[in-house]
Amino acid sequence: MALQASGGNPPTNSISFSQIVTEFGQNSSSSLGGYRMNNLNIGDLTEVSLDRDGCGISASGSIPVDQQTIKFSDFFSSRLNVIVDCHSGSNENRVNAKNDKYNASTASGNYTVVGPGSKPSNTSGKKIIIHVNKTIGSLGGSTSLCALRTGTWNNGTDLRVEVGNNGLISGAGGNGGEGAGSERSDGAPGFDGSSGLGIEYTGGTTFVTTEGNGRIVGGGGGGGGGGSAYGKTERSPKPTIRAEGGGGGGGAGIPAGDGGAPGSGGGAGSQSSNATGSEGTASEGGNGGEGSERNQGGEGNFTRGGDGANGGDLGAEGGTGSGGSAGGGEWEWGPVAYGGGSGGEAGDAIRRVVGAPAPDTSGGASTTGATNAVGVA
Repeated sequence: MALQASGGNPPTNSISFSQIVTEFGQNSSSSLGGYRMNNLNIGDLTEVSLDRDGCGISASGSIPVDQQTIKFSDFFSSRLNVIVDCHSGSNENRVNAKNDKYNASTASGNYTVVGPGSKPSNTSGKKIIIHVNKTIGSLGGSTSLCALRTGTWNNGTDLRVEVGNNGLISGAGGNGGEGAGSERSDGAPGFDGSSGLGIEYTGGTTFVTTEGNGRIVGGGGGGGGGGSAYGKTERSPKPTIRAEGGGGGGGAGIPAGDGGAPGSGGGAGSQSSNATGSEGTASEGGNGGEGSERNQGGEGNFTRGGDGANGGDLGAEGGTGSGGSAGGGEWEWGPVAYGGGSGGEAGDAIRRVVGAPAPDTSGGASTTGATNAVGVA
Protein backbone atom coordinates (compact mmCIF):
# COMPACT_ATOMS: atom_id res chain seq x y z
CA MET A 1 0.00 0.00 0.00
CA ALA A 2 1.24 3.51 -0.79
CA LEU A 3 2.80 5.44 2.06
CA GLN A 4 0.71 8.17 3.62
CA ALA A 5 0.43 11.66 2.18
CA SER A 6 2.11 14.60 3.87
CA GLY A 7 -1.15 16.09 5.10
CA GLY A 8 -0.05 19.57 4.07
CA ASN A 9 2.92 21.86 3.75
CA PRO A 10 4.52 21.80 6.22
CA PRO A 11 3.64 18.11 6.74
CA THR A 12 1.27 17.08 9.48
CA ASN A 13 2.20 13.40 9.08
CA SER A 14 5.51 11.60 9.48
CA ILE A 15 7.13 8.53 7.91
CA SER A 16 9.35 6.00 9.66
CA PHE A 17 12.21 4.03 8.18
CA SER A 18 10.37 0.79 8.96
CA GLN A 19 7.43 1.92 6.82
CA ILE A 20 9.78 2.54 3.90
CA VAL A 21 11.31 -0.94 4.35
CA THR A 22 7.85 -2.50 4.44
CA GLU A 23 6.90 -0.83 1.15
CA PHE A 24 10.13 -1.11 -0.82
CA GLY A 25 12.15 -3.88 0.91
CA GLN A 26 15.39 -3.62 2.87
CA ASN A 27 18.33 -2.20 0.91
CA SER A 28 21.83 -3.58 1.36
CA SER A 29 23.10 -0.60 3.37
CA SER A 30 20.01 -0.30 5.59
CA SER A 31 20.10 3.44 4.95
CA LEU A 32 17.83 6.06 3.42
CA GLY A 33 20.49 6.79 0.81
CA GLY A 34 20.37 3.14 -0.26
CA TYR A 35 16.99 3.82 -1.89
CA ARG A 36 18.51 6.16 -4.48
CA MET A 37 18.63 4.31 -7.78
CA ASN A 38 22.03 4.75 -9.44
CA ASN A 39 21.87 5.38 -13.20
CA LEU A 40 19.10 2.80 -13.63
CA ASN A 41 17.87 2.53 -17.24
CA ILE A 42 15.08 0.14 -18.22
CA GLY A 43 14.09 -0.05 -21.88
CA ASP A 44 13.53 3.52 -23.03
CA LEU A 45 13.18 4.74 -19.43
CA THR A 46 16.29 6.53 -18.20
CA GLU A 47 17.36 7.44 -14.67
CA VAL A 48 14.54 5.36 -13.27
CA SER A 49 13.59 6.42 -9.75
CA LEU A 50 12.30 4.23 -6.92
CA ASP A 51 9.03 6.06 -7.55
CA ARG A 52 8.19 9.11 -9.60
CA ASP A 53 5.39 11.46 -10.57
CA GLY A 54 3.49 11.57 -7.31
CA CYS A 55 5.81 11.61 -4.30
CA GLY A 56 6.89 14.11 -1.69
CA ILE A 57 5.18 16.84 0.27
CA SER A 58 3.16 18.05 -2.74
CA ALA A 59 2.71 14.53 -4.18
CA SER A 60 4.23 15.72 -7.48
CA GLY A 61 7.91 14.76 -7.22
CA SER A 62 10.13 11.68 -7.47
CA ILE A 63 12.40 9.79 -5.10
CA PRO A 64 15.92 11.26 -5.64
CA VAL A 65 18.48 9.28 -7.68
CA ASP A 66 22.27 9.00 -7.88
CA GLN A 67 23.90 11.48 -5.45
CA GLN A 68 20.91 13.78 -5.03
CA THR A 69 19.95 14.72 -1.47
CA ILE A 70 17.30 12.39 -0.11
CA LYS A 71 14.93 13.05 2.81
CA PHE A 72 12.16 11.20 4.62
CA SER A 73 9.69 13.74 3.24
CA ASP A 74 10.51 12.53 -0.31
CA PHE A 75 8.65 9.31 0.50
CA PHE A 76 5.24 10.80 1.19
CA SER A 77 2.63 9.18 -1.16
CA SER A 78 5.28 6.88 -2.65
CA ARG A 79 4.63 3.28 -3.63
CA LEU A 80 6.44 0.21 -4.94
CA ASN A 81 6.96 0.25 -8.72
CA VAL A 82 7.03 -2.80 -11.00
CA ILE A 83 7.88 -2.37 -14.69
CA VAL A 84 6.31 -4.98 -16.97
CA ASP A 85 8.74 -5.93 -19.74
CA CYS A 86 7.22 -5.30 -23.15
CA HIS A 87 10.47 -3.68 -24.26
CA SER A 88 13.20 -6.34 -24.47
CA GLY A 89 13.71 -9.22 -26.89
CA SER A 90 12.01 -9.87 -30.21
CA ASN A 91 8.78 -8.32 -31.41
CA GLU A 92 5.66 -10.10 -30.24
CA ASN A 93 1.98 -10.56 -31.12
CA ARG A 94 -1.04 -10.73 -28.83
CA VAL A 95 0.50 -10.07 -25.43
CA ASN A 96 -1.41 -10.11 -22.14
CA ALA A 97 0.72 -8.00 -19.78
CA LYS A 98 -0.67 -9.53 -16.58
CA ASN A 99 -0.94 -13.19 -17.57
CA ASP A 100 2.06 -13.50 -19.86
CA LYS A 101 4.51 -11.16 -18.13
CA TYR A 102 3.67 -10.25 -14.55
CA ASN A 103 2.48 -13.75 -13.63
CA ALA A 104 5.58 -15.41 -15.13
CA SER A 105 7.60 -17.58 -12.74
CA THR A 106 10.87 -15.79 -13.56
CA ALA A 107 11.55 -12.06 -13.76
CA SER A 108 13.94 -12.14 -16.74
CA GLY A 109 12.26 -10.69 -19.81
CA ASN A 110 8.98 -10.35 -17.92
CA TYR A 111 9.17 -7.70 -15.18
CA THR A 112 11.50 -5.59 -13.05
CA VAL A 113 10.81 -4.68 -9.44
CA VAL A 114 12.36 -1.25 -8.85
CA GLY A 115 14.41 -1.31 -5.66
CA PRO A 116 15.21 -4.19 -3.31
CA GLY A 117 11.64 -5.43 -2.82
CA SER A 118 9.91 -8.45 -4.32
CA LYS A 119 6.96 -8.70 -6.69
CA PRO A 120 3.71 -8.37 -4.72
CA SER A 121 0.94 -10.89 -5.18
CA ASN A 122 -1.62 -8.12 -4.62
CA THR A 123 -1.02 -4.98 -6.68
CA SER A 124 -3.47 -2.72 -4.86
CA GLY A 125 -1.64 0.46 -3.89
CA LYS A 126 1.31 -0.38 -6.17
CA LYS A 127 2.38 1.29 -9.42
CA ILE A 128 2.47 -1.06 -12.42
CA ILE A 129 4.15 0.35 -15.54
CA ILE A 130 3.64 -1.62 -18.75
CA HIS A 131 6.59 -0.34 -20.75
CA VAL A 132 6.54 -0.95 -24.51
CA ASN A 133 9.63 -0.25 -26.60
CA LYS A 134 9.29 -2.76 -29.43
CA THR A 135 6.58 -3.77 -31.90
CA ILE A 136 3.58 -5.70 -30.64
CA GLY A 137 1.15 -6.84 -33.34
CA SER A 138 -2.19 -8.61 -33.35
CA LEU A 139 -4.45 -10.93 -35.37
CA GLY A 140 -6.91 -9.83 -38.05
CA GLY A 141 -10.59 -10.51 -38.48
CA SER A 142 -12.26 -8.67 -35.58
CA THR A 143 -11.99 -5.15 -34.19
CA SER A 144 -12.15 -6.51 -30.62
CA LEU A 145 -8.89 -8.45 -31.00
CA CYS A 146 -6.12 -6.36 -29.42
CA ALA A 147 -2.35 -6.51 -29.83
CA LEU A 148 -1.59 -5.69 -26.18
CA ARG A 149 -4.07 -6.38 -23.39
CA THR A 150 -3.41 -4.96 -19.96
CA GLY A 151 -4.92 -7.92 -18.18
CA THR A 152 -6.87 -7.55 -14.93
CA TRP A 153 -5.31 -6.10 -11.78
CA ASN A 154 -6.37 -5.63 -8.18
CA ASN A 155 -8.57 -2.61 -7.52
CA GLY A 156 -6.53 0.41 -6.47
CA THR A 157 -3.56 -0.38 -8.72
CA ASP A 158 -1.89 2.65 -10.29
CA LEU A 159 -1.71 1.23 -13.84
CA ARG A 160 0.25 2.91 -16.61
CA VAL A 161 0.99 2.01 -20.22
CA GLU A 162 4.07 3.86 -21.43
CA VAL A 163 5.18 3.47 -25.05
CA GLY A 164 8.80 4.42 -25.69
CA ASN A 165 10.43 5.97 -28.72
CA ASN A 166 10.82 2.57 -30.42
CA GLY A 167 7.47 1.24 -29.28
CA LEU A 168 4.54 0.38 -31.55
CA ILE A 169 1.28 -1.28 -30.52
CA SER A 170 -0.49 -2.14 -33.77
CA GLY A 171 -3.66 -3.87 -34.79
CA ALA A 172 -3.59 -6.22 -37.78
CA GLY A 173 -4.96 -5.40 -41.22
CA GLY A 174 -8.10 -7.11 -42.46
CA ASN A 175 -7.91 -9.37 -45.52
CA GLY A 176 -9.39 -8.17 -48.79
CA GLY A 177 -12.70 -9.57 -50.01
CA GLU A 178 -12.94 -12.07 -52.87
CA GLY A 179 -14.07 -10.84 -56.25
CA ALA A 180 -17.44 -12.01 -57.59
CA GLY A 181 -17.67 -14.87 -60.08
CA SER A 182 -19.73 -17.98 -60.69
CA GLU A 183 -19.70 -18.75 -56.96
CA ARG A 184 -21.19 -15.40 -55.99
CA SER A 185 -22.58 -12.44 -57.89
CA ASP A 186 -21.71 -9.62 -55.52
CA GLY A 187 -18.16 -9.00 -54.41
CA ALA A 188 -17.31 -10.34 -50.95
CA PRO A 189 -16.90 -7.80 -48.13
CA GLY A 190 -13.45 -7.05 -46.78
CA PHE A 191 -12.51 -8.36 -43.36
CA ASP A 192 -12.22 -6.12 -40.32
CA GLY A 193 -8.92 -4.84 -39.00
CA SER A 194 -8.03 -5.43 -35.35
CA SER A 195 -7.00 -3.05 -32.59
CA GLY A 196 -3.95 -1.85 -30.67
CA LEU A 197 -4.33 -1.54 -26.90
CA GLY A 198 -7.03 -3.34 -24.94
CA ILE A 199 -7.69 -2.12 -21.38
CA GLU A 200 -9.08 -4.84 -19.14
CA TYR A 201 -8.48 -3.10 -15.80
CA THR A 202 -11.73 -1.94 -14.18
CA GLY A 203 -10.47 -0.90 -10.73
CA GLY A 204 -9.19 2.55 -11.66
CA THR A 205 -8.11 4.76 -14.54
CA THR A 206 -5.33 3.51 -16.80
CA PHE A 207 -2.81 6.20 -17.77
CA VAL A 208 -1.56 5.91 -21.37
CA THR A 209 1.39 7.90 -22.75
CA THR A 210 3.78 7.71 -25.70
CA GLU A 211 7.22 9.21 -26.17
CA GLY A 212 8.95 10.35 -29.37
CA ASN A 213 8.03 7.99 -32.20
CA GLY A 214 6.00 5.68 -29.97
CA ARG A 215 2.53 4.96 -31.37
CA ILE A 216 -0.68 3.04 -30.72
CA VAL A 217 -2.62 2.28 -33.92
CA GLY A 218 -5.61 0.37 -35.22
CA GLY A 219 -5.36 -1.87 -38.29
CA GLY A 220 -7.02 -0.96 -41.57
CA GLY A 221 -10.05 -2.81 -42.90
CA GLY A 222 -9.74 -4.98 -45.99
CA GLY A 223 -11.09 -3.68 -49.30
CA GLY A 224 -14.28 -5.19 -50.73
CA GLY A 225 -14.16 -7.42 -53.80
CA GLY A 226 -15.45 -6.25 -57.17
CA GLY A 227 -18.88 -7.30 -58.44
CA SER A 228 -19.63 -9.43 -61.52
CA ALA A 229 -21.81 -8.99 -64.59
CA TYR A 230 -23.38 -11.46 -67.03
CA GLY A 231 -26.09 -11.91 -69.61
CA LYS A 232 -27.20 -14.08 -72.56
CA THR A 233 -26.55 -12.58 -75.95
CA GLU A 234 -29.02 -12.49 -78.85
CA ARG A 235 -26.46 -13.38 -81.52
CA SER A 236 -26.18 -17.10 -82.34
CA PRO A 237 -25.13 -19.34 -80.64
CA LYS A 238 -26.54 -17.11 -77.88
CA PRO A 239 -23.86 -17.72 -75.30
CA THR A 240 -23.99 -16.43 -71.74
CA ILE A 241 -20.98 -14.23 -71.05
CA ARG A 242 -19.79 -13.45 -67.57
CA ALA A 243 -17.03 -11.20 -66.17
CA GLU A 244 -15.58 -11.67 -62.70
CA GLY A 245 -14.57 -9.06 -60.12
CA GLY A 246 -11.10 -8.29 -58.81
CA GLY A 247 -10.02 -9.01 -55.23
CA GLY A 248 -9.92 -6.34 -52.55
CA GLY A 249 -6.64 -5.01 -51.15
CA GLY A 250 -5.44 -6.00 -47.70
CA GLY A 251 -5.61 -3.52 -44.83
CA ALA A 252 -2.57 -1.95 -43.17
CA GLY A 253 -1.30 -3.29 -39.86
CA ILE A 254 0.90 -5.87 -38.17
CA PRO A 255 0.53 -8.32 -39.67
CA ALA A 256 -0.85 -6.69 -42.80
CA GLY A 257 -3.97 -8.07 -44.44
CA ASP A 258 -3.74 -10.37 -47.46
CA GLY A 259 -5.23 -9.34 -50.78
CA GLY A 260 -8.50 -10.97 -51.77
CA ALA A 261 -8.66 -13.58 -54.52
CA PRO A 262 -10.21 -12.69 -57.89
CA GLY A 263 -13.58 -14.14 -58.79
CA SER A 264 -13.58 -17.40 -60.74
CA GLY A 265 -16.02 -18.80 -63.24
CA GLY A 266 -15.66 -18.86 -66.98
CA GLY A 267 -17.90 -18.56 -69.98
CA ALA A 268 -18.02 -17.78 -73.65
CA GLY A 269 -16.14 -14.95 -75.29
CA SER A 270 -12.62 -13.64 -75.02
CA GLN A 271 -11.60 -12.58 -71.55
CA SER A 272 -9.06 -10.26 -69.98
CA SER A 273 -7.80 -11.61 -66.68
CA ASN A 274 -8.91 -10.28 -63.32
CA ALA A 275 -6.44 -9.80 -60.51
CA THR A 276 -5.81 -10.58 -56.87
CA GLY A 277 -5.75 -7.59 -54.54
CA SER A 278 -2.32 -6.70 -53.17
CA GLU A 279 -1.22 -7.24 -49.59
CA GLY A 280 -1.18 -4.27 -47.26
CA THR A 281 1.92 -3.06 -45.45
CA ALA A 282 2.57 -2.07 -41.85
CA SER A 283 1.38 1.46 -42.63
CA GLU A 284 -0.63 1.44 -45.88
CA GLY A 285 -3.50 -0.54 -47.36
CA GLY A 286 -2.95 -2.66 -50.47
CA ASN A 287 -4.45 -1.89 -53.90
CA GLY A 288 -7.53 -3.65 -55.16
CA GLY A 289 -7.24 -5.94 -58.20
CA GLU A 290 -8.82 -5.13 -61.55
CA GLY A 291 -11.95 -6.90 -62.76
CA SER A 292 -12.02 -8.90 -66.01
CA GLU A 293 -13.82 -8.13 -69.25
CA ARG A 294 -15.57 -10.59 -71.58
CA ASN A 295 -17.03 -9.86 -74.98
CA GLN A 296 -18.64 -11.85 -77.75
CA GLY A 297 -17.67 -9.74 -80.72
CA GLY A 298 -20.03 -9.24 -83.64
CA GLU A 299 -22.61 -7.01 -82.05
CA GLY A 300 -20.20 -5.83 -79.39
CA ASN A 301 -21.81 -7.39 -76.32
CA PHE A 302 -19.56 -7.03 -73.30
CA THR A 303 -19.48 -7.57 -69.55
CA ARG A 304 -16.99 -6.09 -67.12
CA GLY A 305 -16.23 -7.18 -63.61
CA GLY A 306 -15.80 -4.51 -60.98
CA ASP A 307 -12.41 -3.61 -59.52
CA GLY A 308 -11.63 -4.62 -55.97
CA ALA A 309 -11.30 -1.72 -53.53
CA ASN A 310 -8.13 -0.61 -51.78
CA GLY A 311 -7.53 -1.75 -48.24
CA GLY A 312 -7.67 0.83 -45.48
CA ASP A 313 -4.58 2.59 -44.13
CA LEU A 314 -3.99 2.45 -40.38
CA GLY A 315 -7.16 3.26 -38.47
CA ALA A 316 -9.25 3.51 -41.68
CA GLU A 317 -11.94 1.25 -43.08
CA GLY A 318 -11.50 -0.52 -46.40
CA GLY A 319 -13.08 0.80 -49.56
CA THR A 320 -16.20 -0.62 -51.25
CA GLY A 321 -15.54 -2.65 -54.38
CA SER A 322 -16.82 -1.44 -57.75
CA GLY A 323 -19.90 -3.02 -59.25
CA GLY A 324 -19.89 -4.91 -62.54
CA SER A 325 -21.16 -3.40 -65.79
CA ALA A 326 -22.38 -4.57 -69.18
CA GLY A 327 -23.63 -3.22 -72.50
CA GLY A 328 -23.40 -3.25 -76.27
CA GLY A 329 -25.36 -5.28 -78.84
CA GLU A 330 -28.63 -7.04 -78.21
CA TRP A 331 -29.40 -9.44 -75.38
CA GLU A 332 -31.83 -12.30 -75.10
CA TRP A 333 -31.54 -12.09 -71.35
CA GLY A 334 -30.04 -9.41 -69.17
CA PRO A 335 -27.42 -8.17 -68.91
CA VAL A 336 -27.26 -7.97 -65.12
CA ALA A 337 -24.57 -6.24 -63.09
CA TYR A 338 -23.87 -6.89 -59.41
CA GLY A 339 -22.37 -4.71 -56.74
CA GLY A 340 -19.00 -4.70 -55.07
CA GLY A 341 -18.41 -5.83 -51.51
CA SER A 342 -18.29 -3.41 -48.61
CA GLY A 343 -15.01 -2.55 -46.93
CA GLY A 344 -13.97 -4.05 -43.61
CA GLU A 345 -14.16 -1.94 -40.48
CA ALA A 346 -11.07 -0.24 -39.10
CA GLY A 347 -9.51 -1.42 -35.87
CA ASP A 348 -9.25 1.01 -32.97
CA ALA A 349 -6.18 2.45 -31.30
CA ILE A 350 -7.53 1.81 -27.77
CA ARG A 351 -10.45 -0.30 -26.60
CA ARG A 352 -11.66 -1.17 -23.12
CA VAL A 353 -13.88 -3.75 -21.48
CA VAL A 354 -17.29 -2.87 -20.10
CA GLY A 355 -16.84 -1.24 -16.70
CA ALA A 356 -13.34 0.09 -17.36
CA PRO A 357 -12.96 3.87 -17.06
CA ALA A 358 -11.89 5.72 -20.19
CA PRO A 359 -8.08 5.90 -20.36
CA ASP A 360 -6.30 9.07 -19.31
CA THR A 361 -4.25 10.22 -22.31
CA SER A 362 -3.72 13.77 -21.06
CA GLY A 363 0.01 13.13 -20.67
CA GLY A 364 0.30 12.77 -24.44
CA ALA A 365 -0.45 9.74 -26.59
CA SER A 366 0.14 9.38 -30.32
CA THR A 367 -2.76 7.29 -31.60
CA THR A 368 -4.29 6.45 -34.98
CA GLY A 369 -7.86 5.23 -34.76
CA ALA A 370 -10.62 5.60 -32.20
CA THR A 371 -9.81 5.49 -28.47
CA ASN A 372 -13.30 5.04 -26.96
CA ALA A 373 -14.52 1.67 -28.27
CA VAL A 374 -15.77 -1.03 -25.90
CA GLY A 375 -15.08 -4.76 -26.15
CA VAL A 376 -11.71 -6.52 -25.82
CA ALA A 377 -10.74 -10.01 -26.93
